[in-house]
Amino acid sequence: MGRIFLVFTAAGALIALLVFANLPGYANPRIEPVTSAGPDGAVMESFFFRSPEDGIAVTHSGRLPLGIAPPGVVALSEPAIERGFALILNMHDANGEIIGFGVELEVHPEGDMFAEDLRWETEWVLVIPGRGMLVLNQQEHSGELGPKVINAIRETGSDWIGDWTVQTTVGPLANSRGVIVGGTEEFAEVTGSFIEIDHLTRYSVDGVMWGDFELRLAMEARR
Repeated sequence: MGRIFLVFTAAGALIALLVFANLPGYANPRIEPVTSAGPDGAVMESFFFRSPEDGIAVTHSGRLPLGIAPPGVVALSEPAIERGFALILNMHDANGEIIGFGVELEVHPEGDMFAEDLRWETEWVLVIPGRGMLVLNQQEHSGELGPKVINAIRETGSDWIGDWTVQTTVGPLANSRGVIVGGTEEFAEVTGSFIEIDHLTRYSVDGVMWGDFELRLAMEARR
């Protein structure tokens, strides 16, 4: 029941945002995007978040070395969803201003993602009031997260502290980029690709990450 409530609450919030945006007096002010010119006429725009301060809610089965927060959020413990992961957080533009929020959804494969280099599907939904919504799809991999960070925590029993930047995106495009699936409002005719870049500086024994994260989009007009 708790999981059903969480799903319907999130869905209801998105529906309400769309409805209120079309009611008199409820229009969201548009914040001018920070963009630059990219290759082949693409428009480059990045969306940023910081951990842990931009986190709103996160949940999974409880088997990942990550915390579930805030208190009272239900774990994804049922067999059909126990490999799932869901994260809600604030999104910033390149000027550091909060301009919206994002939802990250993942389903992890079988195996130990910190002992092997596993791949999985990740979906991002970016909600930018005044501009619309964007849906992104990528394949991510665990890479060196296990050997470099998680295993070090397990062996020492102490927080990992360092300076590690990695592109987590490895597909589905052949050039190791993710896909801009589509969007609404001013993003309705947008396509293109993107990458996720993670910069970790600390990972605590109780599963809290410190770092800066970027979704770097190359947007094109849909042909």
